[in-house]
Amino acid sequence: MKPKHKTFKLFAPNLDNDGQAIVIAVLIAGVLLSITLALSLIFAPKIRASSEIKKSSAAIYAAESAIEWCLYVNRRGAIAQPVMSNGASFINGITNQPFVSADCSAATIKAIGTYASISRSFEISF
Repeated sequence: MKPKHKTFKLFAPNLDNDGQAIVIAVLIAGVLLSITLALSLIFAPKIRASSEIKKSSAAIYAAESAIEWCLYVNRRGAIAQPVMSNGASFINGITNQPFVSADCSAATIKAIGTYASISRSFEISF
């Protein structure tokens, strides 16, 4: 005996029809890709900002290390300059040349720390 009405299965397609299964698989993949793209658009600027903060912190650390080195030179005499293991560098902000011990005896010391094209500076006066 035949049923009087047809049943409609929305989420259970007939597996005999490969076309329906492929369409559903493509739709699911599209939804997942859309979600991934949306999340990457949301978080990419935050990741980029975190990278800039890291670079800025490394430049600040280099400039601070130069000032601290000058303070040690003034109190203790000539000692070796600090070496930045992260690749940052520092220069004398007044002469725009590498620091030498004699620069630390000036009344005003300005150090510029640079890391990955980001520069930060500190200045102190005695």
